[in-house]
Amino acid sequence: MRDPAALLDFARRNWSEAGRLKAIYWRDWKRRRGPAAGIRVADELRLQVLRMRPGWPSARERQADLAAHLRVIEALRRVPPRRG
Repeated sequence: MRDPAALLDFARRNWSEAGRLKAIYWRDWKRRRGPAAGIRVADELRLQVLRMRPGWPSARERQADLAAHLRVIEALRRVPPRRG
């Protein structure tokens, strides 16, 4: 371990405050740049993963992803419609 004190400082940070500030940052980022920018960022992340893992996603990963989406769809179907 290089610097135990630095590690302790890191572990003791106010992580809830960091999360709150992160949420504010991304909310403002999306407002300034719009939805298309978010799609571009997502695509850049996808391309980065493909460079590291050319076979991604595998057939098994695709199947798991589809199953997760189907569970979400089913859960949303059970939500009662909003009134008024």
